[in-house]
Amino acid sequence: MNRRDFVVTGSQAGLGLCLAAVLGQGCASAAYFAQATVEANKVSVRKSEFQYVKKGEVKTRDYLLVKPEGAEFPVCLFKKGDGYTACLMRCTHQGCEVEVQGARYVCPCHGSEFATDGALLNGPADQPLKTFKTTQDETSIYIWLT
Repeated sequence: MNRRDFVVTGSQAGLGLCLAAVLGQGCASAAYFAQATVEANKVSVRKSEFQYVKKGEVKTRDYLLVKPEGAEFPVCLFKKGDGYTACLMRCTHQGCEVEVQGARYVCPCHGSEFATDGALLNGPADQPLKTFKTTQDETSIYIWLT
């Protein structure tokens, strides 16, 4: 292969990789922020917020995010069987906002990992995530912020 062909092929490959990365991001599922009602120290989320329709089929989200007005960090509400867990998405290491990656939380700043119930899986954090008590009735889930 001559130098000109090498440069053209390399440039096309680089452009293709950049385009694939941009298009791939558009296909990724974004975190869903639920509609919630805040009353004193209680956040109410309707159970129906976990459902959505895709291609005419009703699907269920594994988790959703809630960010009460004025809160610095969102709370993640994970569906666990018939119950729910709620964790503040603030890493206990240096205060970065953790991200949901599959069935765990990961801190993008230093790599700490946490289970969906907030338990510490990997440091450098040395404390679990802050969790909140949850209760529910037939239609809603309640996150108790105290």
